[in-house]
Amino acid sequence: MNIDNTIPVFISFYKTIKQFSLDDLKKFLNDNDAVYQAYFPNHCPRTDERLQQAVDQYGNKIREIEAFSKQFPEILQAIERRFQTTYDFDVPLHAKLIVGTFGSNAFVTSDNKRELYFAAEKLSAKPDHMRVIAAHEIGHVNHFSMATKGGMDWSKVDWMHGLTTLYTEGAATYFSKQIVPDLKQSMYFSFDDEGDPWVQCYEENKEEVKRRFLQDASAGWDMPKEKEWFRLSGGSYFGRNRIGYLLGTDYIENLVERFGEKKALTFWNGNDLHADAIEWLKA
Repeated sequence: MNIDNTIPVFISFYKTIKQFSLDDLKKFLNDNDAVYQAYFPNHCPRTDERLQQAVDQYGNKIREIEAFSKQFPEILQAIERRFQTTYDFDVPLHAKLIVGTFGSNAFVTSDNKRELYFAAEKLSAKPDHMRVIAAHEIGHVNHFSMATKGGMDWSKVDWMHGLTTLYTEGAATYFSKQIVPDLKQSMYFSFDDEGDPWVQCYEENKEEVKRRFLQDASAGWDMPKEKEWFRLSGGSYFGRNRIGYLLGTDYIENLVERFGEKKALTFWNGNDLHADAIEWLKA
């Protein structure tokens, strides 16, 4: 794995300025534009309002950002080794560790399924939390790799449909549970210790969540729905964002029960994934 850690560059710049301002942040982003090309605008809007909010929050996070920067590279490599031994994972990865502006916490780039981004300001520096987010993102790559090895025709995948996202996010969460087992259930979704109310909300409203997701998926998918179910900026339906992650994990675990792990995680190879997911949502 190649790890490009630009967090120390940000920390050094931040600490040289007595009163860090919006103009200072803009200068840093402009001076390091290549680092943020995959981050803006798809994973965080680059507006003065958003950047100012980030400026206002860095002070309370800078120590945790430093701790994350020091610990995470080693944790990331250790998680990669677990995938190698558990799933015969052999994909060369490129991980980029950045300080973002409080948008997405981590993602695999859409045009390069081997490139991972981790935004330190949105992530916890506790070891278990870091292990879970590392396993989730590498889990995405492992999922794609398994499909490729199984002869996947990627041209047939509708990446912009919620049923596809339901499957891929559920799979990544499933992998994180296998690679970093025996943690509190909510940690696999929130990547911190604050997720219990979120999981409780899902469990108490599971049937309504399934019904509402089916309604959205059947009526034509769009970006507002993607945000509602799978982005940090969503959550208007049930008061909790990214409820689709929990729903997707339930679906993957149901697939594993029905078909076994390997077939479940490669089910989109040659099967009508969307039709199967719809039937599961109706049940």
